[in-house]
Amino acid sequence: MARIFMHQPLNISRALEEMLGKFALEQEAKSGIHVEIVSEMQCQPEKEGKNGIGHIGEGDEKDLPDMFIVHENYFTGLPEDYLKKNFISLPGRFPIRAELKDKFGDPEGYIHPFTVMPFAMFYNPSQLNEKQLPKFWSDILNPCWKDKICMPDKNHLAPKAIRSYIKANYPESFDDFLKNIVYMGAPVNVVNAVDSGQYPMGITNISFARISRNKNIRILWPEDGMLCIPQIMAWSRKADERLLEFGDFMRSPIVQEYLALQSFIPVTDEIDFPKLIKEHNIGSLKKIL
Repeated sequence: MARIFMHQPLNISRALEEMLGKFALEQEAKSGIHVEIVSEMQCQPEKEGKNGIGHIGEGDEKDLPDMFIVHENYFTGLPEDYLKKNFISLPGRFPIRAELKDKFGDPEGYIHPFTVMPFAMFYNPSQLNEKQLPKFWSDILNPCWKDKICMPDKNHLAPKAIRSYIKANYPESFDDFLKNIVYMGAPVNVVNAVDSGQYPMGITNISFARISRNKNIRILWPEDGMLCIPQIMAWSRKADERLLEFGDFMRSPIVQEYLALQSFIPVTDEIDFPKLIKEHNIGSLKKIL
């Protein structure tokens, strides 16, 4: 039996798990490989000095899943040579479109993006005028935003990613930035709070930011780029070669089109960029990690 570990954003995780489960049954009938899909639904607390996930680099490598379908931050902060010792290098096996390759590709071929997820700042235009809007990510460090920017639960991917970016790029202002943030649980709570005017601005992944019951949300496009995290695939050294076909499936039109509908960036040339992204500068996509 092979084991696939999966941790994806809440709004796409169930659909992806269902699609992957159906494909797994087809593959079992075709080639005899039985695959168990283990899906992590909860965001894990950060751990000082670790990658904050507890699945990689913190236990017996023999227990590693055969395949990972996760946020790229699962693979940050690992010991030197950990990937080389425990994962399969497949350079060129899963090529990504030219517009993404330099920023999001792994030339050593250990991790393979199958989509890129942007994070969006969004605001309520009845609460903020044009002059008040932040133009750069550094603008949200200003004390004038104290308790005015809402995000999901502090262990959710969006706050963790934004905190990581701010801490790495503006360490002297990091503590002040934390005073500007209010955590509100589920991403939909953040959207509703901005939509209703409870808070002037919020930050989530871009698919949630598109939702607005009262049409009171506008997405900001910072001049220094839309912050993104790739969603990636990786195979441990014990993985059966037949599991590479699951990588092909994650890049198939049915999956890539679904991701594009969420305003996530497809990695294959066959599927066009989402309209929301195409309307702005595709070159401004910026990797957080």
